[in-house]
Amino acid sequence: MRLRSSILSASIALSSALCAPVALADGYSRPGATYAPPPMSWTGFYVGAHLGGAWSDTEWANVSLTGERVTNDSSGFFGGAQMGYNYQFGNFVVGVEAALSGGSLGDTFHSVVDPAQTYATDISTIVTVAGRLGVTVNQWMLYAKGGWAGASVDVAGRNTTTNDKFSFDDWRSGWTVGTGFEYKVSRNISLGIEYSFIELGSDDITGVTRASVPVSVRANDVQIQSITARLNYQFYRDEARAPMK
Repeated sequence: MRLRSSILSASIALSSALCAPVALADGYSRPGATYAPPPMSWTGFYVGAHLGGAWSDTEWANVSLTGERVTNDSSGFFGGAQMGYNYQFGNFVVGVEAALSGGSLGDTFHSVVDPAQTYATDISTIVTVAGRLGVTVNQWMLYAKGGWAGASVDVAGRNTTTNDKFSFDDWRSGWTVGTGFEYKVSRNISLGIEYSFIELGSDDITGVTRASVPVSVRANDVQIQSITARLNYQFYRDEARAPMK
């Protein structure tokens, strides 16, 4: 009986061993087989957020109330959201991105002609639409960008003696260039740092104060720079995975 049992056990083991390759040949995979993830790709739509610091260089060539040059240079925090699309071919990436940022870049200038008079410039909203060109190495991408920029620029003045004041809200358009890098921590998520330079050009502004006194600001020039940290989530179409050997 022991011999028959041993022969029966050996037969079952041999049959199982012979059947396994047949099952695999018919398309069945081994339980617990692992699969290689598809290679990292930057192609696809993405949305994200950014936060960092910005600083502005603002000059008025002349203000009619006191006939002097005004300088409003300021810095502060800016943050917002972005969305865009990338297309990767080889190690290169081309894309387009729109971004909206909010914050406050404001500074007050005290007149040297009339100590009671102050002048201020405040930048509260920035919008950009830019093309991007990047090069990738593994999970890294280094890129440059350039395109259109716009910002809400408020120009104001106040006389503390007469309590007369003015405020002109001006939407300015210009251009932007910049550079940055991103690192993919997963197929969907990337982190990065970006530097941007915005030139809004020079503009003349005219109006009246609250007391109906004519006022004009000549050659109001605005430049903005920023450095922001970025977080993006990329949408992609899942691809077939290849089993690891």
